[in-house]
Amino acid sequence: MKKSDPKKQLINLVSAAVFAALIAVFTAYVSIKTGINDGYLHFGDSMIYLASCILPMPYAMAAAAIGGALADILGGAAVWAPFTAIIKALNAVPFALVYVCKWTKSPQRILNKTTAFMPIVSGLITIFGYLLAEGLLYTFPSAWTSVPFSIVQATGSAVIFYIAAAALDGVGIKKRLYRH
Repeated sequence: MKKSDPKKQLINLVSAAVFAALIAVFTAYVSIKTGINDGYLHFGDSMIYLASCILPMPYAMAAAAIGGALADILGGAAVWAPFTAIIKALNAVPFALVYVCKWTKSPQRILNKTTAFMPIVSGLITIFGYLLAEGLLYTFPSAWTSVPFSIVQATGSAVIFYIAAAALDGVGIKKRLYRH
């Protein structure tokens, strides 16, 4: 068994904390209230997508869960925090699996042929995850009224992800973070 590198663990931990903060800020403060079931529209998922392409899976999932739940608490929707923690952790999984399962020939890039499709998979997790959560918290008929906002949120997050990923790949962020 390979012993973990303490420097790499520290980089992962600090990076996860930074991503959790970015996710919380992009979700809670760069948002628009929808007026439906305490919901709001945000593009914080784009930061989850980035975190999931940069960090190892457990760190990405933790950053997503903590950042998303914290955003709900900060935004006055604490009842949503447990649901959000689960949904956002699951949002990280499709992206992280690309690297864990070696589904890409470009592991040093955030945006590659495989990760380009993951916002669709993650977006579906968001749409159906919140549909279920809203149905449990309120009613399923009212939950369906939020689906269009979830689609806009997933689409907007994907666009921001593509732009940010291309920019970060341009400066070789993954190579810079993990060289030693």
